[in-house]
Formats: sequence, C-alpha cells, structure tokens
Amino acid sequence: MKFQMKKWILLAAALAVGILVLVCLDWNVVEENGVEVPPPPRIPTPAPVVLPEPVEAYVGETIDVSSNITGQRFENCTLTILGEEGITISGCDFQNSRMIIEDSRDIEISHNIIMDYYVHEDAAVRIHCVEGLLVDHNEVSGNSIGIIIGRCSDVVIRNNIFEANDQHNAISGLDCRGAKIHGNLFRFNFPHALMIMNRDADPLVQLLIHDNLFDRNIEDAINFEDFGGSRLVTRVYGNRINGTGWAGINVEYNSWGANIVIEDNYIDDNGLLTEEILDEEGRPERLYPAHDHQPEAYALGWGHGVKLEDCSGVIVRGNAIISNAGNGVDIKNARNVTLEENTMALNRIGLSVMGYQESSLHREHSPISPEDAGVSIVTVRSNRIFDNAEGALYVEEGSQLREEE
Repeated sequence: MKFQMKKWILLAAALAVGILVLVCLDWNVVEENGVEVPPPPRIPTPAPVVLPEPVEAYVGETIDVSSNITGQRFENCTLTILGEEGITISGCDFQNSRMIIEDSRDIEISHNIIMDYYVHEDAAVRIHCVEGLLVDHNEVSGNSIGIIIGRCSDVVIRNNIFEANDQHNAISGLDCRGAKIHGNLFRFNFPHALMIMNRDADPLVQLLIHDNLFDRNIEDAINFEDFGGSRLVTRVYGNRINGTGWAGINVEYNSWGANIVIEDNYIDDNGLLTEEILDEEGRPERLYPAHDHQPEAYALGWGHGVKLEDCSGVIVRGNAIISNAGNGVDIKNARNVTLEENTMALNRIGLSVMGYQESSLHREHSPISPEDAGVSIVTVRSNRIFDNAEGALYVEEGSQLREEE
C-alpha cells in the first residue's frame, strides 16, 4: 500500500512539473535554475557640494530676485523669481529657506546647498511655468519636500543629491514638456524619490529618467500617478534602484495610456525594510527623523520590483529584477502591457498577473471607474524567470498572458 501511494505521489509530482514546463513554454518564459544573476551596474554618485565662505548673509528676509546671485547665505528667507529671464542662483547656502520661481525663462539653480526647510506640504524649491530650467549639482536634504515642479518645459535635473526629504517626496509633479533627470542620487526620501503626474492629460508631457541611483527610499522610488494621455514616450532607463521599502517603479492610480518604457534598469532588494528597523512610532530608524508633521506612520509595503496597477500602455524591457521581497513584476488591472527580455530572479514570484482590486473602486485618492475595472492583458516575450521562491508565474483566472515571438 505504501509502495502504491508512493507511486501516485511520484506521478502527481511528475505531472505538476510537466504542467509547469508547459506553462513556461506556452508563455515564452524560460525557467533556468542555476543561471547566474547579472551583477549590478556601477553608477557614479555626484560629488558633495563644497561652498566657499559666503559673501553676505541674509536672515528672515523676502528677496525679489532680478539678477544673478552667487555665494550668499540665506537663513529663514524666501527668494522669489517672478517673470524673469536668464537668472542663475549658484554657490549659495539655503538654511530653512525657500525659492519660488514662476513664469520665467532660462533659470539655473546650481552648486547650492538647500536644506532644512521643514514646512508642512511646502517645498524648498517651488517651480511653476518655467521654460528652460537647469537644476545642476545641488544638495537638497532634510526638507519637507525637495522640489515641486509643474507645467514647465525644457527641464534638466542632473548630478544632484536628494537626501531625507521626508514629508512628501524629493521631487513632486514633473508634468513637464521635456524633462531630463539623470546622474542624481536619491536616498532616504519619503514616501517617494520621484512622484510624477500628468493629471491634465497633456499630450506633450515627456520625461527621460536615466542613470540615477535610488538608494533606500522609503516607499516607491519612482511613482507615476494619474499619468496618462501623452502621445510622447516617457522612458525610465539605466537606473539602479536598490533597497526601496515598497516598489522600485510603480505605475498606478488611473495611468491609462501612460506611454512609458521601463528599460535596462537594475532593480534589486526592494521591500526589505522590516520590523527590526522600525522605531516605536512605526518609522524606519536611522532613515529619517520622527516629527509632528508626518501624515502617517510607516507601514510595510508590497516589496515588488515593478508594480503596474490600474494603468495601460507600459513596456517593461531588458531589466534585471532581482532579490525583491515581493514579486519581480506585479500587475493588477493593466492592459496593453508588454514584458520582454527581462531577468526576474530570487523574488517571491517572478511575474504575477491579476485583475482589479475591489478597494480601487472606493479609495479616497483617484478611484477607478467601474468601466476601467477588469482583468489584466499582458504580452510576454523571451523573459528569463528563475529561482523565485514561489515560482515563475501566477496568473489569476480571467487575466491573460499572450505569447509573441
């Protein structure tokens, strides 16, 4: 009897393996145990900003700027650049001070230290309707919000250090007609390093986000919300995204027709903020200070490498998605999504594909409409998925994987 039972167990196991192999072949997924995990890229970090002795110090002033400013110190000040052209702010020390820049052209913010402006829901640098903006090699740290930028064009944000801007993101907004974000270090920002929106569905919004290092940001490193409607392609490529608390890259909240390509990124070790490093208030210890303005205690998140939910029009191509506490790629209620030539290894599940969540219909922020609530439809091509703890694939009933040669 024992021998007979053992035969049935072996037969069941063999059938299970056969089914798994058939699923993998059907969906053009390669399950390769023992294949080497690719090494992470080496992305150089920006050098620290070193300031000379200030020429002059200002305390508690509001300053209307109409010409270049170099080498000054500002404490508890507000600088405004309104309707100006060709202004450069360089080599300055901003302590608990802010800049407001509106309706201007050809503005440069470079080689400054911008820190400790901690006013609830206000940014150290607020930029609106600027054509031609360069933000180059600044240290932006310890602020409630680093930069809010909206409805700008021809924007370059490069070689900056954004650290511990911990009430509402390092950079928010970014509904820009042409923004290049590259060579930056984003570390310990809450909840996101970048939060990107296109709520007006501007058809000319476009961003190129590349060659940045995202290191231990608290929730999602790059978060697209209500980002859709542009006819131009936004590309996220060549970045290293490591140690984020929730998801490395998240496209969500009614990002229909997002037109985003996520390509050649190295996304690893996300979702690994655990209870062992939370303080009594539920905040990660050593990452950012406890304070009265924090809207909510930190909560453990999903831990996925790439998360796509309530969105469409996304290509995920050529990424290494490695050792994430959640799934390599997690998809819910997403259509017109293509995954090709990605490596997904050492995650919980390599690829999870599901329909909509009931809670998405009723959430306070950007709920989906009933007509947008459905299954996921995903095209897959030549992905390498191996050594994931709970298997290569999970496809919820009703959702579809479509193989394409």
